[in-house]
Amino acid sequence: MIGSTLDKYEVLQKIGEGGMATVYRGRHLTLDREVAIKVLHPHLSSSTRNRKRFSREARAIECLHHPHILEIHDFSGEDHTDCYIITEFVHGWTLTELLEQHGRLPSEVVCMMGIQLAQALAYAHDQGVLHRDLKPDNVMVRVDGQVKLMDFGIARFLDEAQVTLTGALVGSPAYMSPEQAREATLDHRSDLFSLGTLLFHLASGELPFRGSNPSLILRNIIEGDRQQLTEVAPEVSARLGDVVEALLSTHPEDRPGSATWVAEQLTQALHEVGLEPDAPPFTVERFLREHGDVKDELHAHLLTALKAAGTERLDEGDHLRALQLFNRLLVLDEDQPEVLALIQDFHGVQARSDERRWWWAAAGLLGLAASVGGLWWAMGQHEETPLDDDVLAEATIRPLTEAPTEPAVVHGTSLVASTQPAVVPSPAPVVDVTPKRPDPAPTPITPVKPRSSVPRTRVAPVVPAAPVVPIEPVEAETDPVPDTPACVAFRSLDGIAHVYLEGRRLGTTRDRGCLEVPPGDHTFMLQGPMILDKTVQLQLQPGQHLEQVMVQLERAPATLRFPATMESGCVVSLDGMPQGTLHDLDHHISLPRPEREHQVTVTCGGRSQTVTYRDLTYPEVMFDGSEAP
Repeated sequence: MIGSTLDKYEVLQKIGEGGMATVYRGRHLTLDREVAIKVLHPHLSSSTRNRKRFSREARAIECLHHPHILEIHDFSGEDHTDCYIITEFVHGWTLTELLEQHGRLPSEVVCMMGIQLAQALAYAHDQGVLHRDLKPDNVMVRVDGQVKLMDFGIARFLDEAQVTLTGALVGSPAYMSPEQAREATLDHRSDLFSLGTLLFHLASGELPFRGSNPSLILRNIIEGDRQQLTEVAPEVSARLGDVVEALLSTHPEDRPGSATWVAEQLTQALHEVGLEPDAPPFTVERFLREHGDVKDELHAHLLTALKAAGTERLDEGDHLRALQLFNRLLVLDEDQPEVLALIQDFHGVQARSDERRWWWAAAGLLGLAASVGGLWWAMGQHEETPLDDDVLAEATIRPLTEAPTEPAVVHGTSLVASTQPAVVPSPAPVVDVTPKRPDPAPTPITPVKPRSSVPRTRVAPVVPAAPVVPIEPVEAETDPVPDTPACVAFRSLDGIAHVYLEGRRLGTTRDRGCLEVPPGDHTFMLQGPMILDKTVQLQLQPGQHLEQVMVQLERAPATLRFPATMESGCVVSLDGMPQGTLHDLDHHISLPRPEREHQVTVTCGGRSQTVTYRDLTYPEVMFDGSEAP
């Protein structure tokens, strides 16, 4: 092909080859514009099915005009002897090449690239197009830092019937979603799973799902057998880790509802450490040019930013997020005496010497997990087992001594708590443990949570033995000090909600333990993406514990969106009642009771399509006339 001419395009150089086509660098003869020419392999062009699939790529890309999606300029058509697509030519590198050059990428650089990718996916999904093959080979980073999503070779429109190779699993196994691996019905959440796999790979340098052959990889994907990102790369941003965990949920209904949410969360991860997605001095463009300097400068910036952000979260009462920020700081630089002192003060631990300061802080995190008749400190040598993040969450919100309480049920929106003081359990006997070995150098603690029962070899944090410290019995207080915090935990069987007090987020209805709040009259706000706002009024006494405040929540309406490719004149009916045309409805309607069954019918001329929706678990879904979500 090199040196030949395809219509008005001169073929100059071969730059890549895939399973379906070869890619060349070319030139538009009349415009003198550099282009990329993707030519279908001759042995495939004889197949009508393959030519149709290649034509679908042109159709998929042709309707997409976005700064982070590869732009298409021309298409030969299905009947041309040499079937080809003409696209913009990108001067840069694929993510595969960047991983080979630099290994794992800095967490903040991954966030910057992930924001651009999420924006591209959000736009494509809004246009009704799935990518279905998101992987490093299909993403390029231009020399100016612009990310380009390309190769929609197996993309399909959400409102058309599926077209695949007969008997073939289409896509790259390591990046497939569980539903794609099972060849089940797909929606935009399948692309989100692949995005999570890609972010995991960029931040850790490893794939989340591994195996010696494609079959084992697919089995692990379907079963969700993998490690968490923070297990593999403890230095990454905790918020990035949370995003990846949400994206890699085995069940689609447990994943985020849109790629827009992903972009917002990754932006928050940057804001948390005082960075903007594309603002100097830390940009993707500069990382590509001066990756060594950027890594060093970013490391120095994080040491200051993480300490400041962690202290701010601690002051706001967001203890878990503060500990996550401090933990990342200690992974990057364990010589942080001020941070260790903050953790000490938070847990009320009195260190005997600077040498054991870190181990006392670690004991403060771990000791709350021990319960023998009551809650007491377990001092001494701890077995080498991974820390469960539920234990850390509980340790950050529960006091050292607590009282068993009876469940409290909210009737309406007001509940007056009992004025009886909390009963403190009898102290456990002092445990005398003799140190077995000298204290090693401190190692930061990374919360981990096993994902399956499959045994793995892991290096777990070790808490060394501490000298014997007599524990004085705690006498029960019959008259709590007036400013002693109260403790309350909201529970609901109707879904998960975030708990706010005076605009400050305290936790959720699924958090273990209870939330410390000042005594007095309070109005709590419960909010969530799939519930209506709920207010609960409580009168709390000093030292009081309410750990089972049951609240009835109502589901919020869900939004059903229609692909922009559907004709605006089509008429929409909800449960048999006409709602108007797609133009009048701005291509979306509201489903008032998402937990119930709704039938949505779209009539275009003499053709109608009906889809039934029931028990929706996300605030937004996309209408697909060929399949139910």
